[in-house]
Amino acid sequence: MSRFLYVTASLILLVSSCQKKEEQKTELPTKTEMHVSVKHSDYSKINDDYLKEIKPWKEYFTVDDFLHELKNTTPTEALNNAVELKKISKQLKDSLNIEALKTPAFKARINVFENETLRLADMTLIPSISASEVNSQVEKIIVIFGSVNDKINTVYAKKKFDTEINLDSLFKNQ
Repeated sequence: MSRFLYVTASLILLVSSCQKKEEQKTELPTKTEMHVSVKHSDYSKINDDYLKEIKPWKEYFTVDDFLHELKNTTPTEALNNAVELKKISKQLKDSLNIEALKTPAFKARINVFENETLRLADMTLIPSISASEVNSQVEKIIVIFGSVNDKINTVYAKKKFDTEINLDSLFKNQ
């Protein structure tokens, strides 16, 4: 009887050890949409002739550099940097000290820019936020900053036009 148990155990051991083992395939982890880098559109730049006019406004250049980095980023990185962007956009708004730009139209653009950065910062608190929503918000921020740049170009183009064309001299000759 012990021989029978010995032979049976040996056969079971032999059969189980000779079975073909399945190969485990190693799959690379797939990137989620939140970790896929997105290249956002470029925003309008300030004309080189007018850059010297805003040179004292250091906070503008800080935001410009920050947004330059944000143009090619993942939604996760955008959310991670949202609080810092919120902080520097507030500094941008508070530090406006250039008289030519202290107009209601320009201040409105700065306020809209700050509001959109606040919205991105609020998105960090939403656990179920989608990558497309974050990308859309980053795109809005970039477009609005381009609008700020367009307004700066317009203000200084008008100022240049006014100095080149002396309207008073046209009316004095009549």
